[in-house]
Amino acid sequence: MITGMHVLLPSGDPAADRAFLRDRLGWVWVEDAASGDGWLIFRLPPAELGVHPGASAPLGQGATLYLMCDDLDRTLAELAGRGVVPDGPPREAGYGLVTSIALPSGATLGLYEPHHPSPLSDVAIDRQHTPALPAPTRQANLDVTLVSTVMECRDASALAGFYERLLGWTRVGEDDDWAQLRPPGGGSGLSLSSDPLYEPPVWPATTDHQQMELHLDFLVSDLAAGVAHALACGARLADFQPQQHVRVLLDPAGHPFCFFDDEG
Repeated sequence: MITGMHVLLPSGDPAADRAFLRDRLGWVWVEDAASGDGWLIFRLPPAELGVHPGASAPLGQGATLYLMCDDLDRTLAELAGRGVVPDGPPREAGYGLVTSIALPSGATLGLYEPHHPSPLSDVAIDRQHTPALPAPTRQANLDVTLVSTVMECRDASALAGFYERLLGWTRVGEDDDWAQLRPPGGGSGLSLSSDPLYEPPVWPATTDHQQMELHLDFLVSDLAAGVAHALACGARLADFQPQQHVRVLLDPAGHPFCFFDDEG
């Protein structure tokens, strides 16, 4: 049973191109530590495959990679805010409005707003229905549901990417300064809100620095493996560790969170 597609992008400067996809485009990634080469594997946006007339090519040749968007002008404006400039102005092609962006290695990725029908509309419909919210609690003749715990940060999208990698949760909503994640099986989620004045807390607390307002606790089946995974995702281990079976970590925005096992 085919479960997905893995795209290989040859690069003369893989470290620079990986950093571009991670930091400029903000793609979610995991690290293939076994490769020993800083190999990052990125989760692609939903994809489709078109078969075009032309000479058939052997494995590793002939494929062309295009990124799709629903509004090219708006997408280019968003990319410009991240320092990404297209190779040229958009041009009209038979299949859509097209341009391209350059990678640091000199390779290019096509970018277009399609005019053709796309099977990806089914993906958008599926996302509207999953994952589900938890059942409400009845209190004072009201149905009350905890939808999300909200945390402030400088870059909501970037921090959402960290928690996607850490937890495997689904990004169910996003705009310019906000992102929401929810467990794939449903339940209360985690929301991230951008605040340009956000300052990371100092933990343990002091009287003259920003103090922690909340922290997240996660039960893990293997504490050592969980910590290793968190560090690979971009977390840092806190200097102060007050409990034997609990590990305090800091997310990229400086929020403390805890991993603990059944003995913690």
